[in-house]
Amino acid sequence: QITLGRATKDNQIDVDLALEGPAWKISRKQGVIKLKNNGEFFIANEGRRPIYIDGRPVLGGNKWKLNNNSVVEVRG
Repeated sequence: QITLGRATKDNQIDVDLALEGPAWKISRKQGVIKLKNNGEFFIANEGRRPIYIDGRPVLGGNKWKLNNNSVVEVRG
């Protein structure tokens, strides 16, 4: 699994999205990408703001299947 979000002194993650733009718009743990046993990838939104997958919003607490070449957007 790979965690996406904003790294802090007490919160280490795999992909620090704060390096790409305004950090205050990104949760410390914005999302998690997981590989299932059947070979499919899913992203779970664990933040308050939506994650967009191919232009569709995935709200906090929900997950979405990632397809080949899916575009993942977090706060623009």
